[in-house]
Parts: sequence; structure tokens; C-alpha cells
Amino acid sequence: MAPYALLSLSAACATPSVSDFAASHEMTVREVDGDQFRHLLIERLRAPSGSRLHVYIEGDGIPWSGNLPSADPTPRNTLALRLASRDENDIAYVGRPCYFGHSGDLRCHPKYWTSHRYGEEVIGSMVSAVERARQARHSEIVLIGHSGGGTLAALLESRIEGVVGIITIAANLDTDAWTESHGYDPLAGSLNPIRQARNPAILHLQFVGGRDTTVPAASSVNYSHIQPNVERFEFEEFDHVCCWEDEWPVILHEASTRLID
Repeated sequence: MAPYALLSLSAACATPSVSDFAASHEMTVREVDGDQFRHLLIERLRAPSGSRLHVYIEGDGIPWSGNLPSADPTPRNTLALRLASRDENDIAYVGRPCYFGHSGDLRCHPKYWTSHRYGEEVIGSMVSAVERARQARHSEIVLIGHSGGGTLAALLESRIEGVVGIITIAANLDTDAWTESHGYDPLAGSLNPIRQARNPAILHLQFVGGRDTTVPAASSVNYSHIQPNVERFEFEEFDHVCCWEDEWPVILHEASTRLID
């Protein structure tokens, strides 16, 4: 067993609120090993073998505390998990490296939730975690990510076999434009989705909020112009959090129809 796993066995990696939420929505909570990190995995599997799996990835959470990296980046607002709870398909909510009680793991370092949050080591471990989540049960995968989780979904899609679609919600898909718009330092150890080659056979549905000030719609508008097979939809009255959860069943139904076509 890897040393960092030993640190996690008694840590209850899912916070009580996440565990309670999962239980109340008939989801199971476990952990899986990624390439380098341990990952929280919350699942609800109902469909027969060979079906489609919707993989949800959460946003960046709390990478900074003032001018210093936070001690634990785990988000207080787990919007992607709430979206997953409203999805009638098989779902897997895959936690990011060093999140949900793992920030103190031996291989974790604050760079993995700050400058390197979308870097190769993070992406490689997420690929492994998604593969363990699907096992042999699911032949097709749809990647669904909110905010920074959408950034990771865009970077994962060409590295996972069987991805048939990607849905991003309020995602920073041009990280250079995003950091510049806020006056942040560039994410020096991360990949930028707009600069990565993507599989043109995979449809990417890009949802943005017209009132989003966290990831302004203007900061990601060029992604759909530069990258192939991207359909961009702007919800004028939505912001970074509101009102995705309320409208998610309808949005997801329409998105699923487009992905099937």
C-alpha cells in the first residue's frame, strides 16, 4: 500500500456533509487510486452493463486563503454533486487530487490546487480514477464539469477511451484569458484547454452564464471559435452558480438528445 494511502484510511475522505448527501440520494461513497493520488468516488449505478456513464467533476473549490494557498481546497459549494443527484443516468462523481480530506496526503502539495491545478500529474491521475470508476461496466462516457471541473473535463476528453460527449458549465476554457481578466498570476504549471488539440469527433456542449463574474462569458468565447465541434450556449440570466441546479434536468435532457444524435 502506498504511504499516502496509509494517511487516508482513517480520514473519512468524504466530508460528513458530502457523505450524508450521497446517502440521502442513494449514492455510494468509496475511494479509488489514481495514477499518483487517491480520489473520492461517489456513484449511483442502476443501468445494465454496457450502458453510458456520466462522470461529474467539481470546480476548483478554495485554492487560496488570502495570498497563501489554502490548507484544504475542498469546495463548500459542491454544485457538480448536486447536479449529479438530479441525473437519472448512471453517475460517477470523481474527486480531484488532494480534495475531500486528501490535502495532507504525502504526495499532495499546494501547487496541485493552485498553479498546477490543471497540470499533467493531475490530469494523469484523473484519467486513472475515471477508468477505475467505469471498470468494464460502461462502454460510453460523458464528461460533465462545473467551473474548473469543466476545464479538467476538456483536458481529459481525448485521453479516455469511449468518451462520446463533454458538457462544461461555467468553465474557464481559456485559462490565460481568465487569469488576465481577473489580474491573477498565470497558471504556470497547468495546461490551457484552448491550446490543446481535441478530438473533433466528440461533441462539446459549452454552457455559460451571462451574469457570471467568476468565469465571465467573454473570457471563454474564443474557445468555441477555435476548437472544432463545440456548441456554445449562453444563459443570459444565469451566473456561476445560479440557476444551473434548478434547470439541470431540462438542460441535461436537451444535451443528452444532442449527444445521442
